[in-house]
Amino acid sequence: MIARRALLASTLAASTSVHAQIISRPMRWVVPFPPGGAADAIARIWADAVTTRTGQSIVVDNRGGANGLLGVQAVMQAPADGSTLGILSIPFFTALPMMMDRPPYDPARDLVPIIRLVTSTVLCCVTAERARERGWTDFRALVNAAKQPGARVTKGSAGNGSAAHLLIATIARRSGANIEHIAYRGGAPALTDLLGGQIDMVFDFMPALMPHVVSGRLMPLAVGSNARSPLLPQVPGLGEFADLNLGDLDMQSWNALTAPRGTPPEVQRAIADGVLRSADAPGLADRLRASGLVLATSAGPAETAALIAADAPRWAEMVRVSGARIE
Repeated sequence: MIARRALLASTLAASTSVHAQIISRPMRWVVPFPPGGAADAIARIWADAVTTRTGQSIVVDNRGGANGLLGVQAVMQAPADGSTLGILSIPFFTALPMMMDRPPYDPARDLVPIIRLVTSTVLCCVTAERARERGWTDFRALVNAAKQPGARVTKGSAGNGSAAHLLIATIARRSGANIEHIAYRGGAPALTDLLGGQIDMVFDFMPALMPHVVSGRLMPLAVGSNARSPLLPQVPGLGEFADLNLGDLDMQSWNALTAPRGTPPEVQRAIADGVLRSADAPGLADRLRASGLVLATSAGPAETAALIAADAPRWAEMVRVSGARIE
């Protein structure tokens, strides 16, 4: 017991020393999408919390494009010293490489998941105006309209291979609805076109959508999780649409702070410890909740890797059912 306590004390002292070295220089957090989307909100809210608790200076660097691959590349090519990290969602570790004939990266080889930050689900929204025009009073009405002969409903997402793309492709395949997917370079431009009437709906994560839901400009029709979300308890989950062959779908996603391969274990641990110390920062949980995100940290790198391994089969099945591919 004494030896174990000594080992724990030594480990904590080493982590504290490494953390002191890390916070002595600015850190860059790469977001693989343009400003205004879910990953951007996660990065900025969490960066404020970490800075408040640890004094770490953090710069959020948006690297949108190529379905998020430009951001992944920026993380992969960064020095493996903890100075550059990525805010990556679970599809980057699972679904995205599965949809490519020649994926430009291997998640297990090139990326080191450090710690989970949040969990979230996607939200289906249409403009209130279009809902009135077309009689889309709920999600079932929209899908049934898209199943009519000659019907065409357009749906925007943050890009090919995104969680929203996989979900809507699976919904279309299972329900028989004619839903045309339009890929954007991030959720923000898709939202702009939705509000402008260029597309019919979006299935995207909540941060960018919630202000427009609250204002009444957007009408939420369904959440992508199987059960209703506690953040929007009045909006049905996909489990309520068994008649559309969607009753077992469950689109739950999460984002992790991620380092390039070769990052030393002690640096990984120090970064995770800094995040964990920041999880109770004033207003963090409330700011995340207001954006449709749930604070959910993992214990560190090993647990985060285990979460990815457990989630991989579910994402693989969605890739298979949806038939989604990225050229």
